Amino acid sequence: MSNRKRGFAHERDLARRLWERGFAVMRAPASGSKAKRVVYPDVVAIMNGQVFAFEVKTTRTEDKTLYIQRDQVQKLLEFVRRSGGAAFIAVKIVGRGEWMFVPVKELVETPGGNYKLSLGNLREGSFLRIDNLVAMALGVRPLREFLKS
Repeated sequence: MSNRKRGFAHERDLARRLWERGFAVMRAPASGSKAKRVVYPDVVAIMNGQVFAFEVKTTRTEDKTLYIQRDQVQKLLEFVRRSGGAAFIAVKIVGRGEWMFVPVKELVETPGGNYKLSLGNLREGSFLRIDNLVAMALGVRPLREFLKS
């Protein structure tokens, strides 16, 4: 199976998992194609009026640095600007089947103008899991926020 087909399979896996958790989900089938003027992310999920947009990336190891092209990040940010949503890099660690959602603000700009995400440097709390997205969409605050007050 080609890398492109594997990437599509991972996007479908994310869409299915979000759907099963109650989100309305759409995968943009032309993302990564020659539709350069179209501004939309790999996957969009909506629940309770909350919009989440994802650029999907996969890796086989947890300590890898992922590199993301500038135009991919700009399109993601333009989409959430127009929709009032939140932008995430959805990272699947292949073999574990687990998804992590990293807010775009965690990306670091490279000298060449692209972006990188060092997975090995992510600390607990700087990324989310699917349960966290559901809680955000429903407006549920984590218990630890009440303990800080």
